[in-house]
Amino acid sequence: MRIKLHNFIDWCYNKAQYITAIILIVLTIIDISDLNEWKIKAFEIENFPIGKIFYYISVIIAFVFGIIAIQSAKEIEKLEKDNEDKGKKIVDLEEAINSIVKDTDDLFNSYLKLLIQNLNFSHNERISVYKVVENKFVLIGRASTNPNLSKKGRNNYPTDEGFIGKGWEEGSFFIDNLPDPTHRNGQTYYNSVSRINKIPKEIVDNINMKSRTYYIHRIDGFDNNPKAVLVFESLSNNAFEENDVRSVIEDVEQPLTMFIEKNNKYKYSQQNGIEL
Repeated sequence: MRIKLHNFIDWCYNKAQYITAIILIVLTIIDISDLNEWKIKAFEIENFPIGKIFYYISVIIAFVFGIIAIQSAKEIEKLEKDNEDKGKKIVDLEEAINSIVKDTDDLFNSYLKLLIQNLNFSHNERISVYKVVENKFVLIGRASTNPNLSKKGRNNYPTDEGFIGKGWEEGSFFIDNLPDPTHRNGQTYYNSVSRINKIPKEIVDNINMKSRTYYIHRIDGFDNNPKAVLVFESLSNNAFEENDVRSVIEDVEQPLTMFIEKNNKYKYSQQNGIEL
């Protein structure tokens, strides 16, 4: 019984505006039809004013539900304002997150530029960082003193192709004697690359930077699971020593791992692949 009464009160509260409107209509009908003058014989009274009693009860009900309707309207207005404020806060938060992501990217690339300085890399070299997202390599950072080498390439790469695939599988990979990529229209270069790890020829042909020296280093996360690869490369052969690069990485691997772990701005779409 208590539950039913509680549910009835809640229903009346929610329908207060409608109930108030109905009562006002009833009062209007009573006024027009003079029902408030209706009298009957009851309680041993010859002219019991049943019409006035009904009228006054209707007035009280209209008054009560009118107050409830006003209170309900205020709560709805407050709720709408709260939702509007929350919407503005969400927009502000999204803008702040976008700004933070951009600032983090700039900071990450600046960090890579410091590595370039420490390794005395010239305009022929660059450093790239690929994180694995949905079993695809995604470029999350790149730096070079040469602006043409800093440009982004494809959105994503398979994890089982080319030198970065080999470095991902084995933990590291180094080569510094690849042939001239212009020799025999690039066929000699492609043969050397695909002999080490399979990769389609059209992909190699479309690579803007056909490097002759590579060092690939896998980065494992704080949970010891593989997360990304660092790619050090040069257009020149015998451009740098593997041990020199390893030594620099050892000094900065922990902050690099932190940057990579925190970079979660990419998502996977079956229709569009990996995207922002």
